[in-house]
Amino acid sequence: MATKMAATPIHLEGTTLEGGGQLLRIALGLSSLTKKAINVTNIRGKRSGGDGLKAQHLTSAQWLGQACNARLSGMGLKSKEITFRPDQHSVPFRAEEHGNEVRIRQNTPGSINLILQAILPYLLFSGSGLPIHVRVTGGTNVSNSPSYDYIQEVLIPMLALIGIPPIKAQLHSRGWSQGTTKLGGITYTITPLARQLPAFQLTERGDIKHVKAIVIAPRETEQHFHDELQLMFEKREDRFFSTHTTPDINITFEKSHHDKQYYLFLVATTTTGIKLGRDWLYDQAIRPGKTERIVPTMVKKVSDDLLGEIDHGGCVDEYMRDQLVVFQALAEGKSQVDGGKTEDGEAVVPSLHVRTAMWVAEKMLGVGFDDGGVVGIGFQPGGGGDEGGVAELTEELNTLDVSNS
Repeated sequence: MATKMAATPIHLEGTTLEGGGQLLRIALGLSSLTKKAINVTNIRGKRSGGDGLKAQHLTSAQWLGQACNARLSGMGLKSKEITFRPDQHSVPFRAEEHGNEVRIRQNTPGSINLILQAILPYLLFSGSGLPIHVRVTGGTNVSNSPSYDYIQEVLIPMLALIGIPPIKAQLHSRGWSQGTTKLGGITYTITPLARQLPAFQLTERGDIKHVKAIVIAPRETEQHFHDELQLMFEKREDRFFSTHTTPDINITFEKSHHDKQYYLFLVATTTTGIKLGRDWLYDQAIRPGKTERIVPTMVKKVSDDLLGEIDHGGCVDEYMRDQLVVFQALAEGKSQVDGGKTEDGEAVVPSLHVRTAMWVAEKMLGVGFDDGGVVGIGFQPGGGGDEGGVAELTEELNTLDVSNS
């Protein structure tokens, strides 16, 4: 039987809006689910550090391609154009056929969590009947990427709030892009949806009841971080907490084991379970004997950023908002996400990342976003394909190893 392929791929211009890798990741995930072919040109065309596919983009595309038995063209490091054609006859991915385990290996510290962003919607809506253990090797703390800590403390709890089955994350070791590059590993245990995702409303934030600080830095900076954070919280307590809330603050410290690896993450939890987070993997020059300003600089920047998120009164931080777009578009009914208001009472303008995610969803699913709300398509887990075919998946689906060479 000849494999039926979509006649005309949906064209996505890679320099649209944010013009980075997010456009590609979302498009690949939605293409894999809906079996709509895509052609992406000028990939990452607005990236000054070099456009085209990087290792983590290639990894995501290859895994999803194998999962939905897609025909791929243009796949290679630094490739600026790809075509991704899912097999219209393939059955949805069934983790139980592969021991409920997926292993994805990188030989560079490419962001593990950007790979997760690409494949998570596909796995959640796959219709698989059992939890899937996804172990990914790469970077856990990478510049311009969500850290393991953000995923654990913000993304996973927020997804649970909107009706996604609980996701568990197990950190095996940290992988860094700063200092001496090092590979790390995380296993995510993902339970696929058994039915359509109901529409969700994130419109009631509540008061901040708890703030947690996670510091990962050289051992000798522990006391300095503790002192600076305590001083900051004392000075800004009234901005973090309302007058009728008892301040609850927790500071944890983890040794980074490298004198050029500094990471600070702050997360606020509200009375309605909302999580708002901001962080900084320090990426400035670090010179011996001139490190005394690093700690106060990091504490001020990250606390300023988090207070900015708290002040707008919304239910999502800037980075969480774009993660929810795909789930709004796939849910059944109208989902609303309050992104907050400015000092003038105007709605906070969505970031370029958010608008890019919306644009891809609109192009591929035909939905329309309006003031943070959208009527989703009610995607049926395991649906969207011809059940008469059988996917020709190889053992590489279980163990995918992508090289930079």
